[in-house]
Amino acid sequence: MDCFVLAGGIPQEGDLLFEQTQGKPKALLDIAGKPMVQWVVDALTRAQKVGRIVMVGLDPEAGIHSAKLAAFVPDQGSLLRNAIAGVERLLELDSTAEQVVACCADIPLITPQMVDDLIDQCADPAIDLYYAAVERTVMESRFPGSRRTYLRLTDGDLAGADIFVIDPRIAYTNRKLWEDLMGGRKSVIKLARRIGFGTLIRLVSRRLSLAEAEERASRAMQLTGRAVPVRYAELGMDVDKPFQLEICRRELAGR
Repeated sequence: MDCFVLAGGIPQEGDLLFEQTQGKPKALLDIAGKPMVQWVVDALTRAQKVGRIVMVGLDPEAGIHSAKLAAFVPDQGSLLRNAIAGVERLLELDSTAEQVVACCADIPLITPQMVDDLIDQCADPAIDLYYAAVERTVMESRFPGSRRTYLRLTDGDLAGADIFVIDPRIAYTNRKLWEDLMGGRKSVIKLARRIGFGTLIRLVSRRLSLAEAEERASRAMQLTGRAVPVRYAELGMDVDKPFQLEICRRELAGR
C-alpha cells in the first residue's frame, strides 16, 4: 500500500513549538540526532506492507532519505491541500489504487510492526476511511504525562492517532466539510459541532458509543468510516507541545 507523509507547516511566533523550530519546518525538529520526519520515514520504509512513499511539504534539499521515496510535493499551505496533493501524486503513480496510507510527520515513535499491524486491520476497500485510535488506559500507562485529548464514549475513552488508511478518491468529495474537519481535528467539540448538535449533546453527556459515533460521523461526512483500536500508544504520541517533544527525545535516545 502506497503512503504519503504530511510534513508541511512551519510554526509561527506564538505557536508552542516556535522556540524549538525558529522558522524551520516542524517536521525537521531534531530528535536523537535525526529529523523527526526521518524516524517516521524509516518506520514506513521498513514496514513490509508499505510500497512507495510520497513526501508532502518538504523538498529534496531537506535531506530526508529512503529507498521507497518516490516523489516530493511542495507545501500547499494547509493540511487539507497537502493531503489532496499527496493523494493526487499517489494516483499519478498508480491510478488503480483503492487504498493508501496517510501519515503525519509528528509521530516519531512509530515502528514498522505498528504500521504493518494497522494495515492488516484495514483490509476492506469498501471502507472509505480507517482511523487509528488508542484507548486511554493504553495511552496513560505508556505515557502518563502525555496529556492527550480523548473522545469520551460509553465504551471507553479514545485518543486519535495521526495515521489513516483511506480510499484516495474521498479527497475529492465535499472539500468544505474536509476543511472544517481538518481545522477542528484537535478539538472534540469542534468536530462534534460540525457533524451535528445532537451528536455534540450525546458526546458531552457521554451517551455516545463507538458504533454510534462511527455511524453518525459516516453519515455526516458522506463516507464509510471505521475506528481501528490499536494497542500501540506510540501511534497516539504526536509532538504538538515542547514537553511531548522531550518525551519523544527521551524515548528515541534509548533506541
